[in-house]
Amino acid sequence: MTAEPKDLIDRQIAAHAAAHAEDIARLRAMSMAERGKLIQAACRTAAILARDRAAAGLPPVKPVPWPASTWEFLRKHAARVRSQSTD
Repeated sequence: MTAEPKDLIDRQIAAHAAAHAEDIARLRAMSMAERGKLIQAACRTAAILARDRAAAGLPPVKPVPWPASTWEFLRKHAARVRSQSTD
């Protein structure tokens, strides 16, 4: 690979990383209510897409399984909530 294409790829990677950092900063600056509205909008959109896929005769999308770290977080959170509600 010559220097020019490598430099181009490096600049593209850097631009992608900068855009990702901007997205994260924007999300962190949101209030909990704003984040909730964003999640609701994403869920509505996913439901519309699923409905439209079914209407078009397409099979449902198979979701990617959650990583083990997510399941562990949910287990810990559920245990904490259960212990608080019984206190």
